[in-house]
Amino acid sequence: MSKGEFIKRGTDYSIIDGMRTLPGKYYHSKKIYQEEVEKIFYKFWIYACRAEEIPSVGDYKLIQVEDESLILVRDKSGEIKALFNVCSHRGTQLCVTPKGNFKSKSIQCPYHAWTYGLNGKLLGAPLMKDGHGFQKDKCALPQAKVHLWEGFIFINLDKNPEPFEVQMEALIGKFSDWKMGELRIAHHIKYELKCNWKLILQNYQECYHCPGVHPLLSELTPTQSAQHDSMKGAVIGGFMDLNKERGSMTMDGEAAAPAICDVSGADLQRVYYYSIFPNLLLTPHPDFVMFHHITPLGPDKIINDCYFLFRPDVINDPKAQDGIKSAVAFWDLTNKQDWQVCEQMQTGTKSKRFTRGYYSGREDVLFQLDKELLKALGHKDSN
Repeated sequence: MSKGEFIKRGTDYSIIDGMRTLPGKYYHSKKIYQEEVEKIFYKFWIYACRAEEIPSVGDYKLIQVEDESLILVRDKSGEIKALFNVCSHRGTQLCVTPKGNFKSKSIQCPYHAWTYGLNGKLLGAPLMKDGHGFQKDKCALPQAKVHLWEGFIFINLDKNPEPFEVQMEALIGKFSDWKMGELRIAHHIKYELKCNWKLILQNYQECYHCPGVHPLLSELTPTQSAQHDSMKGAVIGGFMDLNKERGSMTMDGEAAAPAICDVSGADLQRVYYYSIFPNLLLTPHPDFVMFHHITPLGPDKIINDCYFLFRPDVINDPKAQDGIKSAVAFWDLTNKQDWQVCEQMQTGTKSKRFTRGYYSGREDVLFQLDKELLKALGHKDSN
């Protein structure tokens, strides 16, 4: 067996120390980044927002995916639509306010007042008459596909996307005990980072760095306990054990709130870390859920929106606020530790002296993420 090949340990597949990382150009090349936009962000199912952010008819939120702007809106039937934010008349952007409510229950172009229903259908086009090439029923706003999973809204910009259940097979039924659709946002932190989007996914999926970078995290959860229970396709992840019985990832290691919904058994002593390729990092705890929404802004810049989900009764309980604050403080500290090394890696991999690095046997999941990327781009792995 040559260096870098997979070895089988029980039912687990790991790599031998020395498997090569992606070349540095994958974190800096504008050409490769544009390929990622076209072949991944425009074709894969990607996370957009939580359903609770647009709860009522007419509520909307703008979603930016590189050059594409979409209006995520709840229509009169209560369904969620993802409408491309471009008028069928002459291409004017329909809406520029990041979020709100269409009080008139319609969307009107600010240029020539073409008006659309919340379902995207063209309702009115002043002075335009059917005929001579214009057909009103063919001027509806184009739409992206929408799928709702556990309160998370996913969209797909491709005209003929792979079914959500196929791309996200490992997610189906995975965290049903958490009943995440019933949870609500308790806190949100927006981070702006100077690094490539893939570095955040890679950092999130290994704890090889934890003893040196995260001393407090390493006190709360043994880094050697990390196990991956999903290593295939767009959904990759696993869990780590908690040291303290019925504890959690907070500043003092105590639970921030009672156990969520139906979480029980071994899950009361675990924290899960799942990468939902390409832009969602999901971390279910026994007592709350944290997740990251990654928005690339180029090969070397991202926005990372971090959210904390708790049960509504916990959010509304004045006595529970200290627990929520403790969870937020712990992860804000940990996140900033991660962001620092990710930004340093972004800078370092730009060096002409760096070609590509070496993975340890504890970073096999990173190699899997690389394989997912290369497969999507149609690039050959040169390991």
